[in-house]
Amino acid sequence: MSTEQVLRPGTGQDPGAGRHFEDFAVGQRFTSAYRPVTAADLADFTRISGDDHPLHAGPDGILQGPFGVAIAMGLLQSLGLHGPAVLGLLDTHWSYRHPLRVGDEVRLELVIIRCRRTRRGDRGVVTRHMTLVGRDGTVVQEGTTSAMVAARNAGPDPVAPDPVHRAFGTVSWGEALVERLAPGFAESLATWDGTIGLRAGEHEVHLRIYRGRVIEVSRRAATGATFTVEADELTWLELVTAPANEFTRFAMTGRFGTRGDGYEYLRLTAALHLLVDAARDLGTQHPAGERA
Repeated sequence: MSTEQVLRPGTGQDPGAGRHFEDFAVGQRFTSAYRPVTAADLADFTRISGDDHPLHAGPDGILQGPFGVAIAMGLLQSLGLHGPAVLGLLDTHWSYRHPLRVGDEVRLELVIIRCRRTRRGDRGVVTRHMTLVGRDGTVVQEGTTSAMVAARNAGPDPVAPDPVHRAFGTVSWGEALVERLAPGFAESLATWDGTIGLRAGEHEVHLRIYRGRVIEVSRRAATGATFTVEADELTWLELVTAPANEFTRFAMTGRFGTRGDGYEYLRLTAALHLLVDAARDLGTQHPAGERA
């Protein structure tokens, strides 16, 4: 099993041990060993699920879609990420990209895309993007799952588990972006009055701008956003950690979308690139105590 990890010094954690909330950080990546899909798997899952559609019959049968979710959770367990500190699974959003057949081999590739400590402080929510990948690199199934994970203590965190630099779409992240904007941002919007929305998954922040100055950062501007730029958390993570500013390519290939006034979105392309530059400057920083 190969594992790409970012571990915090002094936690006493190893790849096979159960992890607490403090042991997770946005951007961590983990990869499991390959798992073969056998005829016995097909027979057992058909018996358990009761789904005996002809597609699932015979030695070359296609496995039922939920089988992929089931083995993904098993491979997650093999990585030591679902130990006693996990208090429950909160949600799963899943997509089926290609059939999974008897004889295939797949592995789990996992990225931590959001960490949030609860108000009680003794636990937190960890969201993972999970991908089942075949030997040839084909993405068979993928999706996100969120789990409630116990914390070792109630905080405050000496090293934030969801550092502001990757808490995409939150007000704290938006405020940090504003602090890092280059002077050219104000110059490019010197005569503009409106609101830019930035959305990551279910989290959205609005930047209210008047004549080049950001006068408010909030979850929702009073009059709504002039336009909103949106993508999932994994896309934001890949954007801020890419070697160069890939916003245009991501937008052209549909990885970023927009809502609202499309004309204003196109007119403000230069300002948006400067916003992404600030997000990249923020997102590539390592918090104290983190190591690659």
